[in-house]
Amino acid sequence: MTYRAEAKAQYPDGSSIDLGGCTSHSPGWALGWVRTRAEHVAQQLGAPYDSVVHAWLEDAAGHQWARDGLAAGIPFVLRAVDADGCTYALTARPDAQDRTAAPLQAPRVREAA
Repeated sequence: MTYRAEAKAQYPDGSSIDLGGCTSHSPGWALGWVRTRAEHVAQQLGAPYDSVVHAWLEDAAGHQWARDGLAAGIPFVLRAVDADGCTYALTARPDAQDRTAAPLQAPRVREAA
């Protein structure tokens, strides 16, 4: 299974900016990327808008819960909103483009002797 981590900023008018992403074969690594980007976003937001991000960064049990959920196929999303109403979304999810599953095989046909 592969996992996709992404960061996006969405403005109140609906436009958005891609803030980067990565693909990983490890749910922990994908969530680690989200954690690193969350630290960057918190620095950019400043107080008091960074409180949601800091709360998650400091919550070891919440981080473990998110990693376990991601490994089970449940996406993780962390959102924070700034003073102008811009929403920062940091996500980690199973990659919908994952092609690692075994291909289906047609049943074998027996030939008459």
